[in-house]
Amino acid sequence: MGDSTATTVTLASMLSMIGEVFEAAIGWVSVVADTIMAHPLLLVGCVLGFIGVGVGLFRRMFRM
Repeated sequence: MGDSTATTVTLASMLSMIGEVFEAAIGWVSVVADTIMAHPLLLVGCVLGFIGVGVGLFRRMFRM
């Protein structure tokens, strides 16, 4: 069938890999947060998005 070498993944190695991914994601969030803190004008897009969601929810609520 081919090569008989098989890689085994233990629970400890799986948890280690998940931890590394989680640490990287937290690092990315901190970079984005630092960038937004340095340039508050970037929050305009987020605020407009939240306003649009709020308006849409109120419209749906009053249609019922």
